[in-house]
Amino acid sequence: MRAARYHGPRDVRVDSIDEPGIQKGTDALVRVTKASICGSDLHFFNNGPDLGLAPGTRLGHEFVGVVEDVGAEVTTLRAGDRVVAPFAFSDGSCAHCADGLQTSCTVGGIFGSPFWGEHAGGEVEGGQAEYIRVPQADGTLVVIPESLASAEHDAAVLPIGDVFSTGYHGSVMAGVGDGDTVVVLGDGAVGVCAVQGAVLRGAGTVIHVGHHDDRLAISHANGATHVVNARTADPLTLIRDLTDGRGADAVIETISGDASIKRAIESVRDGGSVAILGMGHYFEPVDQPVSALFMRNVSLHPGVCPSRAYIPELLGALEQGRIDPGVVLTHDLPLEDAARGFEIMDTRAEGSIKVALTPDS
Repeated sequence: MRAARYHGPRDVRVDSIDEPGIQKGTDALVRVTKASICGSDLHFFNNGPDLGLAPGTRLGHEFVGVVEDVGAEVTTLRAGDRVVAPFAFSDGSCAHCADGLQTSCTVGGIFGSPFWGEHAGGEVEGGQAEYIRVPQADGTLVVIPESLASAEHDAAVLPIGDVFSTGYHGSVMAGVGDGDTVVVLGDGAVGVCAVQGAVLRGAGTVIHVGHHDDRLAISHANGATHVVNARTADPLTLIRDLTDGRGADAVIETISGDASIKRAIESVRDGGSVAILGMGHYFEPVDQPVSALFMRNVSLHPGVCPSRAYIPELLGALEQGRIDPGVVLTHDLPLEDAARGFEIMDTRAEGSIKVALTPDS
């Protein structure tokens, strides 16, 4: 089969490799119908050695597809089911999974990534490929509702497995409720999805702060009541004007470097909440004053998204036409063009947010 593999910094190639098969009774074999490149994949693309990524690793943790075969212990899936995968596999039965924290599963991990968890990477490869073996299939894969179970809906369903769930997770962690004023910082795919997630949770005012007018225009068309390009205007002025100087009820911060977290703290009202969704803190020190937060009763909620917990709810919202996750997929390339897709996303090419890869195109 054909698969996108990491060969070194900024070196992704589509190679011919052996097709995976069932190894354990809890496995499923999935034929991938559409995958995508995640912003976190760019960290591996640019910093693979620092993150322990070995040359030859198959990339990708966002995919939808069709079940081809299942192991003897799988009870909730059968061949022919159309499924969406969360970015992390999990058994669905441990105490963490029961608490809705599937990303903390005792036997789980993230597809194609040795960075999170001893069970990831190695024999558990990524989904930017024609086929993928999914461990812990019963706890991981979600059967797509019949109304969405066709190739024409793949692009809408695909982001729910990761970036849309992650954006929605920000609203959950920050406690967004009816009528709230919410600020979203960052205009990557998670930021654009976070805008829709805030609206889904009932936000009354959603202010999206970013650096790219084309991306902000997509957010404005999908729920943002106000957008501001921080390169040309001061977001804090707008936020304070809209809140009588108090600040936002909730801030969803999607970059998570020091400067972005500082802006989030400045943007939130006393007693408000900040959700921290990005990975910037892995690559630079974050030094923000806890004492100032203490005096203001501001809550910080950093956390990786347990997307498996949200997928059924979000599929329902998609069926009802309440969300449109596919707007972040600005490019859909053949799998063979994966290297070009990485380049488009890494350079933030005009008109780009997120790249989908289609194996059979």
